[in-house]
This record gives sequence, structure tokens and C-alpha cells, in this order.
Amino acid sequence: MKSRHRLSAAALALPLTAVMLSGCGLFGPETFEADERSIEVDAGDTFELTLPANPSMGQDWSIADPGPDLATVRQEGDREEDFAGDSGLDGGGDGTQTFTFQAVAAGTTKIKMSYCVLGVCPDGDDRTATGSPGNDPAYFIYTVTVR
Repeated sequence: MKSRHRLSAAALALPLTAVMLSGCGLFGPETFEADERSIEVDAGDTFELTLPANPSMGQDWSIADPGPDLATVRQEGDREEDFAGDSGLDGGGDGTQTFTFQAVAAGTTKIKMSYCVLGVCPDGDDRTATGSPGNDPAYFIYTVTVR
């Protein structure tokens, strides 16, 4: 009976370890969401900003000027995912935009993201959002510290 409990504990430990390590970026880039505005990563790591969007409905993101300090962080790419809504039509539901970055070297930089709604983007008046993306265009500023 005692060995059976050890076997069960060992069988559970492996999946739990995998789940815990997946948050550390071991199985892919570490992912940060819209409300995670303070990001810390190690030099050499790849990380992602995954933000709620629906590009087909006029909600999307772009990196605003000035971009991040390229000696600290470099953009590697971006992708969009549109999820079908209840109707099953493409573009009828929520989606995401994901921006992938490489942490180049130790330092701190800012990534200023522009959130556009129905084709209207922030107009330079520095409307910086503090909450979640809503129905108004705004800038979202992420502070990235590379260790």
C-alpha cells in the first residue's frame, strides 16, 4: 500500500512540474497580458504580449513611437487570432494580437502600444490607459526590465 501512494505521488508530480515550468517560459515564450504592465525577463529570453483584440471589428494594436530601446528589447514578430462568435462567423467573436519580443541585454525600456477602436487611434494627446482595453483608443505603456 505504501509503494502505491509513492507511485501516485510520482505520477502527479511530473504533470504538476510541467504546468509550473510552463509559466517560466521553459516550453515557449513567457506570455504577458494587457493588465501586466511591469515585465521582468532574463537576457536572451523570448516573451510575448498577448492582448485582446478583434481586428475584423476594428479593434487592434500596434507599437507606437518611440519603439523600445533596441539594445534592450527587439520585436521578433506578431500574429492575430480571430475567434468565431456564437454565430460561427469569422470575426464575430473575441480575438487576440500577440507581439513577440527578444530580450537582448540587461536594461529597462518601455513598449508603448497603441490601441485603436473602429479605426480611431490615439491622436498623440497621450491618453494613457490604466485599466483594461475598452471602447476608447488609448496608449498602454509596458515597462520591461531585462536582467
